[in-house]
Amino acid sequence: MRKMIPLSPTLRLPPHDRLLLGKPLSAALDTADPEAWVDLDRRIRSATARRSGVQPLGAMLRDRRAHGSGSVDWATAPRWDEETRDVTWSRFPPSEPENAIVLCHDRWQAREAALAFAVGRPALLPLLLIRCADSHPQVRERARRLAGKALDASGALASQMVPLVLRLSLRPHGGWALERVMAAAGPLPSGLTAPFHASPLPRVRILGARLSLEQELLTPDELTELALNAADRAVRHLCTDALLAQVTADAPEQLLNPLLNASSAVTRSSAVTALHRAGRGREAAAYLADPSARVRSAARLVLRLEGDDPPSHYRALCADPGLPGLPPGALFGLAECGAPDATALLRPLAAHPEGRVRAAALAALLMTDALSPDELMAAMDDPHPPVVRTARKALVPYVLLVPEKWLVSLMAPGRPRHVRRAGLRLLCAHSLGLRKRVLAALELDEDPEVAYEAQRARYEPLPPAGSNS
Repeated sequence: MRKMIPLSPTLRLPPHDRLLLGKPLSAALDTADPEAWVDLDRRIRSATARRSGVQPLGAMLRDRRAHGSGSVDWATAPRWDEETRDVTWSRFPPSEPENAIVLCHDRWQAREAALAFAVGRPALLPLLLIRCADSHPQVRERARRLAGKALDASGALASQMVPLVLRLSLRPHGGWALERVMAAAGPLPSGLTAPFHASPLPRVRILGARLSLEQELLTPDELTELALNAADRAVRHLCTDALLAQVTADAPEQLLNPLLNASSAVTRSSAVTALHRAGRGREAAAYLADPSARVRSAARLVLRLEGDDPPSHYRALCADPGLPGLPPGALFGLAECGAPDATALLRPLAAHPEGRVRAAALAALLMTDALSPDELMAAMDDPHPPVVRTARKALVPYVLLVPEKWLVSLMAPGRPRHVRRAGLRLLCAHSLGLRKRVLAALELDEDPEVAYEAQRARYEPLPPAGSNS
């Protein structure tokens, strides 16, 4: 065995340990990160709730050791009380790190007592706002009275609290802080949106996007970036709608063109629909053969608004049965628009040299109810797996009507693998008796899926005689 390399202990301390060493909040955590404040509150609450959780911290305070974190300011660091087995204040009024610890204490009486010493200290305003969403009503009400006065005197500092109170709004009592901070902050600066979109919580990202749109904090380039690449579908939809609302006949093409090439079919369809409002409705013809049915439908709608005839475009695309590079979306669009000559145009394409076109032609003919079971059975011999897959799905309702001899021939060992697996699925939709007879000799088949089904069928009991199953 390879010998493991011993690792040295890390010198990085969590935020609450840094506070115990007398470090100010700015040196203990990332004060611009809302999750850092929430995590600090959770860590201190957890450490002070269990006696075993604070004993190691007490040992550090008793022994006056820095544990590799640099110099310790013991004039501001909390002290350890051996009698109560808890952290106590080293002076009065308490220092900033002491007050921060007690503001997050597990006992609500301690949190309430620390509120009075947070007034006039801008560094403690985030913790004061966290206490405005406290679970204890007495702490919560007193914190709100003090926070209201602090926000009125905070000036520009209130806008910096928006990311934190947006995160706190997810708590049962967190709505008050968001409304009060928004009222005190006034117009928000445009650079405030980054923490919203970087949050690890989807609900915060969605709420942040809504707030950014309400406050008009996002530029068209930022809206486009979020509409195309945001991690949340709701954020992408919100930003797409906001961006398309700015599209007019006089709007620059840069607003619409990126959305027309988006990977999301919902975004592309919305952008295609906006072509008419932008005075570019004729360009929708380029999206009639889009892979998405939603986009094709939007393109047909726009062309009809322009007075054009979508079926004529589809007829032109599907007129040549041997045309290379024919997009499969054109075949689906021809069937979707209900053209009376769709079947006549699609049948020759079922013999197209490209497999993807043959598969699309088969699926489009199924949409028009123009295929018989015999034609589907003939398609099961196609060398292109998607064609066989499409035919197999359509044959399932007729599986009891097809000849058993033909069904057995699909499982012959010399047939292509995709044909045998499609035949296996049809066989599994047939009666158990036929399945047992056909698969009895295939328990050691080279295809593991066929061998597995053969072994499973061997031990599956037959239904009682006279039953309908």
